[in-house]
Amino acid sequence: MRKWVVMSLIGALALVPAAAFADVSIDVDIEKDKRKIVFEKLVKFKAAVILAIVVQITDKAAESETLVNQTNKYNSEEREKTSSSSTASVSGSGIVNVNQASGNMNNQANAVSVAVDPGDENGHSRLFFGGGFAESQAAADQKNERNNIDVDKSSSTSTISSVSGSGIHGVNQASGSMNNQANAVSVAVAARPGIALSEADLGQVNASNYVSVEKASSTSTITSVSSSGITGINQSSGHMNNQANVVSVAVATARTTVQPSFE
Repeated sequence: MRKWVVMSLIGALALVPAAAFADVSIDVDIEKDKRKIVFEKLVKFKAAVILAIVVQITDKAAESETLVNQTNKYNSEEREKTSSSSTASVSGSGIVNVNQASGNMNNQANAVSVAVDPGDENGHSRLFFGGGFAESQAAADQKNERNNIDVDKSSSTSTISSVSGSGIHGVNQASGSMNNQANAVSVAVAARPGIALSEADLGQVNASNYVSVEKASSTSTITSVSSSGITGINQSSGHMNNQANVVSVAVATARTTVQPSFE
């Protein structure tokens, strides 16, 4: 009986599974995607505004303005021509203007504007409020557009021997066709301490012009110029030239402020 029991236990133990030991190798693929997007925007505004306001209560004021506007447009020249002009001499003091042209369709101008505040009846300045104010402006606008020159022979001659004197002189001389010339002077004087403003503007245009000349002769001659003060001279030889002298002067005397402008 005891033997049977022992054999039964041995059989039972044989049916119990035995513990198993093994080495395991595991391959693992890991994918990692990391994106970092940074948006950075820096906006900087910087503005500087300078506003200058001049306020002056004046006893008197002087203002002068000169404007010249000349236009040569839609002109046509298709013929042979010979022209000449001559001036022996120009001499004088004060305000002297001369225009001389040899040719066709030339624009010439001399414009002078003067404003003077001399103070009181004794030539002195009463500073009851704050002095004087002088303003001067000069402007010129010239255009040569859509002109046509088609000639076989052309001859133009213009001669001025000499220009002399003192003061304000303006001389224009042209030899040819369709030339614009201008002298513009603007002067404002306030004979007292104060404020002086001066401005000069110039605009010139040559556009869409046509020139066809087989035999052309244009001569413009000024022998000598001798003068003091303000002298403006324009001299052209040819066709469709724009020339201008623009001067603007403002003067406030005593504690003087002078701002001349030239173009």
